[in-house]
Amino acid sequence: MSIANQPSPSFDQREFRNALGTFTTGVTIITACQADGKLVGVTANSFNSVSLDPPLVLWSLAKSSNSLAAFEVAEYWAVHILSHDQDQLATHFSKRAHDKFAGLHVESGMGGAPLLAGCTTRMECKTAYRYDGGDHIIMVGEVMHFEHSDIAPLVYQRGNYAIATRKELADEAEALIKATAASSSFDENSMSYLLGSAYFHLYGKLREFGAAKGLNDAEFFVLNTLAARDGRSLAELNRLFAYAGHTPLINVLDDMTARGLLDIAVDKGERNERGLFYLTAIGRDLAQAIGDSGKQTELELLNSLGMVDTIALRTLLRRFIALTDESKLPLDNE
Repeated sequence: MSIANQPSPSFDQREFRNALGTFTTGVTIITACQADGKLVGVTANSFNSVSLDPPLVLWSLAKSSNSLAAFEVAEYWAVHILSHDQDQLATHFSKRAHDKFAGLHVESGMGGAPLLAGCTTRMECKTAYRYDGGDHIIMVGEVMHFEHSDIAPLVYQRGNYAIATRKELADEAEALIKATAASSSFDENSMSYLLGSAYFHLYGKLREFGAAKGLNDAEFFVLNTLAARDGRSLAELNRLFAYAGHTPLINVLDDMTARGLLDIAVDKGERNERGLFYLTAIGRDLAQAIGDSGKQTELELLNSLGMVDTIALRTLLRRFIALTDESKLPLDNE
């Protein structure tokens, strides 16, 4: 089969780019140091392995890049395979005409190549070959030193940053979506049921800890609400109580005040004086103990899930909250 030197006139480069975008890649930042000491860095998803013996890797740089001249003569360069939470760093290094290293803490690698922190993997490479690759230059380097971690990597697919997850998790999600779509009633596959169950299972463990400290449900809610932000009025607490499904009663606050968990202070506004509730030192210590217990419980649950699934869960929950509530969460509204 022969391959034409030039694409046919009907060849659609945009569609070709879209087709290439269906291939999921990792995301890297390549850095080097010029002879004058100036640091250069670019974001690249063209990185790939070439050989284990000798250890060779490659990446490609557009001939139109402002950094081309630097990499064409660089003897050493560093590859940073980015972690799942470094998408902003990737965007930062993809931009032109600014000091990309301003404000960043970097170490100095071989040949002065700057080394970025927090990456999944770092490789220090010595240039082995350079090849012409159409509108790109292909850089091949021998890996002289590397270090890596178990941090989940950032990936790039269809023009967007993403995180990788296990296939069985994706299969479970797809099956769940299909089951929910086929159901005409509220069942165990519905979002309401799943989110509600997850909340009450986690919250229930904290409530058990609060009960062991002598707190009923309403008192537990007050304590955690004031721990999130101290100095709330009765009206505000009542609103939050109603939002959370509790029946607010002033005697709950009176009882907690009598037990030394709360203080009430007067805030003198322009029109009226109103009482604001604060945690006492005893109340803060109890809230801290509950918070520590909650963090330990959450850590145990997330360790069972594993890092990749934990990242996926947090990411999807943030997106879900952003889609369903454009305002801040109720505890942060005031």
